Amino acid sequence: MEIEVVFFSIGIITIIGYIASNIFDRTGIPDTPFLILLGFLGATALSIERSGLDLIAPYLAGLAIAVILFNGGMYLKIRQVIEETPRGFLVTATSVIITIFALTVVGYLINAQVFDNAWGTGRNAMFASLFFASALCGTSSAVIIPLVSKLNISKKAETFLTIESAFTDVFVVVLSVTILSIWSGTSGSSGSDAASSILLQEMAGRFSIGIVFGILGGLIWLKILQSFPTRIGRITSQQDVVHDDILTLTTCLMLFGFSEMSGGNGALAALCFGLVLGNGKEFGFIPSFRTNPVDAGSLMRKFQGQISFLLATFFFVYLGMIFVPSVSILLLGIVVTVLLIGARNLSFRLTLKKDKSMMKDLRLLSSMLPRGLAAAAVSQLPATPKYVDKIPKLPYMQELVISIIIFSVAAAAIGSYIYGRSEESEVKENTSA
Repeated sequence: MEIEVVFFSIGIITIIGYIASNIFDRTGIPDTPFLILLGFLGATALSIERSGLDLIAPYLAGLAIAVILFNGGMYLKIRQVIEETPRGFLVTATSVIITIFALTVVGYLINAQVFDNAWGTGRNAMFASLFFASALCGTSSAVIIPLVSKLNISKKAETFLTIESAFTDVFVVVLSVTILSIWSGTSGSSGSDAASSILLQEMAGRFSIGIVFGILGGLIWLKILQSFPTRIGRITSQQDVVHDDILTLTTCLMLFGFSEMSGGNGALAALCFGLVLGNGKEFGFIPSFRTNPVDAGSLMRKFQGQISFLLATFFFVYLGMIFVPSVSILLLGIVVTVLLIGARNLSFRLTLKKDKSMMKDLRLLSSMLPRGLAAAAVSQLPATPKYVDKIPKLPYMQELVISIIIFSVAAAAIGSYIYGRSEESEVKENTSA
């Protein structure tokens, strides 16, 4: 593709994304489906080779997750996060277990009845179904955070959904890689006890390293921010520009990468980094922060929010570009999405039944199940050199995963729209009364 076409397309996508976002703010009609459709139509009209776009998925997924979680973390209240994290982990773990069980059964049936055992039979079919379930067991922060930020929901529900999306990123990656390693025999261990031990150690390590790196990185960066010049009200020359915003963003990306290289979870590191920066004044017990408190100001939040908007826009357009639909894959995507809604609703009824404030928003919480690029990227792992000669090929796997991503994102968008309209109706009724 010619470079001028690429630049023109970037401008068009950004403008359409901005218009769609404004329509969402004013009418409650979500922008997500329009952006996905834009990507699909654009790739079709320009005859873009979709298979070549798959190579971008891991990089775009990592970048989008890092920036969007960092931006979302700056708006959370640290005291509420501390209160909600234990329960959030319990609810998330319950939801993941129920989802994996349901999707494993469904995946096994799809392989046998629809794909004519394309994933193999017996042991191979079971591992393929488990991998399918693990790739789709978590929600996408890149979808949830932009949607939730535009809804008038309680801070408690917003905090829970953000924490859940960060936690499930760990579940998706760790479970998928562990299942593939055991299946291919590259884990170096055998037996259920060894497998469970590997899984638990990997999970604990990723959680703890990611959280510690994010918090320590945030505290260190708060200290560094104290040395930056104070912002002035008016910028009249290049010398008045302070580069703390862009350096903060690159520091977040460094933390994300360093955490991943150290065996931690970059998503949690980015979330905790944003959480610390957004709550800098809460660390008054540290002497230097007590005398000279600093946190993410309105200008920094504005800059990071704009970067987050840009990445989220291209994230959804990219999803549409890599989607190659067929009737059977579309129908299966709808069926599995409905099943995911049911599994999510059940897990919330089991774990949140005593929380009246959360149960009040049960329909919204049940619809907030979008899968994202993490699932799309994980679904490509069986085709990588590490596993390609050790496990059977998994035809239709990636197409089916992307179909479910599309419909789960649409379900979240529809759920947020219905919730927004119902909230508007309640406000009007209360005003008239």
